[in-house]
Amino acid sequence: MKNHPEKIRKYTRREALSTAGKIAISAITAGVIGGIGGYYAGSTTAVPSVKTETIERVKTVTITETVGRTSTIPPKPDKLIVRAWGGGWQYALDEAVSKTFTKKTGIKVEYDNTEDSELQAKLVELIPADKTPPVDVNWTISTNAYLESAWGLAADMLPDEVPNIEDMLLQAKPPPIQGYRGYPFVNVYSYTYVLGYLTKYFPEPPDSWWVLWEPQYEKSVAMYDDGIGFHAVLAKLAGLKIPEELSPEKMEAAWDLLRRLLPNIGGLGEDPDLSMWLIREEMKLEVTIITNILEAVRHGAKAAWTVPKEGVEMHTDAMYVPRNLPPEREYWAKQYINTALDPEVQGKWAELLGCPPLHPKAPIPEYMEGDPAFPVKEEYIEKMIVIPLDILVKYEKDWFTKFEEITAGIA
Repeated sequence: MKNHPEKIRKYTRREALSTAGKIAISAITAGVIGGIGGYYAGSTTAVPSVKTETIERVKTVTITETVGRTSTIPPKPDKLIVRAWGGGWQYALDEAVSKTFTKKTGIKVEYDNTEDSELQAKLVELIPADKTPPVDVNWTISTNAYLESAWGLAADMLPDEVPNIEDMLLQAKPPPIQGYRGYPFVNVYSYTYVLGYLTKYFPEPPDSWWVLWEPQYEKSVAMYDDGIGFHAVLAKLAGLKIPEELSPEKMEAAWDLLRRLLPNIGGLGEDPDLSMWLIREEMKLEVTIITNILEAVRHGAKAAWTVPKEGVEMHTDAMYVPRNLPPEREYWAKQYINTALDPEVQGKWAELLGCPPLHPKAPIPEYMEGDPAFPVKEEYIEKMIVIPLDILVKYEKDWFTKFEEITAGIA
């Protein structure tokens, strides 16, 4: 990572998965993802948890005891606290979701930028001890939401409490999880890890991931410091079958490709770094989320993105309400999530964030039309590399560890 005169605070969306593995899982449930028909499609799921005896005690409580099924609307709290990533992520959430919610309800929204991994550790400690969590809504990666729900940390959301859930695409709805009658979380949009580039060096978009290995791009390639969004690409380029050959013992051919790429890797960082490197033209090629490229373009970068012919990884982010909130906060937190699922809000959020909405009636931003980086059509989804959620939860910690081991020393 190149030095910055001013270091941007990192609100990482990636460390959470490695921490989830570190604090948590000894085994993971069987597959829950289908294909194009739905990001999730599967059987009732029960995941072995951290601090098993403590979490299991929590899960014996009736998870569906919530205010939403009472006949009266509870009083409004002065504010809600939403866990959010910073930078362009929080900006888009605030403009599209929070301002709409506040205008509708009068309830202010504040943000907690605690990293996913740190918040997860707090929830694991507080909720089994019957203590109140520090946030009312947790906006996190879907793998975290899946694990935390399986550990009994999420409040149940029934359709009559969050009615917009029922209208969402299948990709938005999690598989059944033991202990919940409704939805423990909901996926709020999808996103892809694309090939970003500076247009001054590429009059035409690169058509293959192999461009990263070309010798003229020495120290000019950047990506996330744990390699997220690139593991399955490496596997595909190495000729491995996805997802059958993604277990650590079968990934050696992919890691060999990464070792060959080391001379060209000039930056390993997080979302703010990836945006800043494009703004300052310190990197020519990046493996990144479109949101970071949009953020760079907003600040004057001449950058763009493309979907190479080998495809790109597709993931989702989610929202849920933690258990043990006071009844009025739980109720209004669910109304916040319901607002986030409104089709018009989904459309505005998508436009600002650069992530396709998961409500079928949401307006699709014009710049997403005709671009396979935004999986809004079935033919675009066919270009996605979709890793089953159970595979992500089971192996991603190992991928992170191996990636960091191979790239150690790059600064």
